Amino acid sequence: MGDQPITRTEFDGLAPMIKALLDQMAALTTKVDDITNNNNHNRNNPNRGGEPIPVIR
Repeated sequence: MGDQPITRTEFDGLAPMIKALLDQMAALTTKVDDITNNNNHNRNNPNRGGEPIPVIR
């Protein structure tokens, strides 16, 4: 009942799963980057479009 050797067949099945996981991680990273970029843009330019900027005189 000791350690069991890992066969090449078991490793061959891991490669596509790891690639799929990496692809999903890349897509999610891109999505987070886009959201962060949009948030930064909205924070830096809060009054573009919409109602006029109030001017106190």
